Amino acid sequence: MKLAILERDGIVGQPVPGQLSGHQDWQSMPDAAISIARLNLSGWHVVLVANQPGLGRGLYDCAALNDYHRQMYKELATVGAKVDAVFFCPHPPDDHCDCLDAQAALLRQILDRFNMEAGKVAVIARSASLLQAAASLGARLHWVSVPGGPDTETALCPSQEAQQHASMVQCTEHLLQSMANRPPQA
Repeated sequence: MKLAILERDGIVGQPVPGQLSGHQDWQSMPDAAISIARLNLSGWHVVLVANQPGLGRGLYDCAALNDYHRQMYKELATVGAKVDAVFFCPHPPDDHCDCLDAQAALLRQILDRFNMEAGKVAVIARSASLLQAAASLGARLHWVSVPGGPDTETALCPSQEAQQHASMVQCTEHLLQSMANRPPQA
């Protein structure tokens, strides 16, 4: 099985600052849906991860988050793209949880759910914290630079290098090419 874990905010959808209201807040990143559809057509399973500190702060509820995701799934489906699951951390930063930012518990849950070894999983992100968490598990790292995104290059662990891509389209092309060049598994 081929598994890609994508950072939802900034890779698949535009980040929503502050309070999430529902479906009206969903805006996709350019070419994200087409990139996911291409991965799916090549046999990849796609999972999204996100921080949702507004849940823990009481700024919005699960109904608003579900409404937001329904809109996302609906838009992705229009081009044949499918996301297998969305994993999210509901904790505000002052809870110091081990879910996502710089910690890897949420990524471990995904690996367990899909029965995958970290070294066989591609993690595609724009944030240093998610890439650091993925690096601590030994995942394959892919940094997609996005306008206004953080500078991830200097924040990565020195022992791990992320493949750098100028867009999700370039990242997808890289993943599809690297899989095409691998010998068949026995």
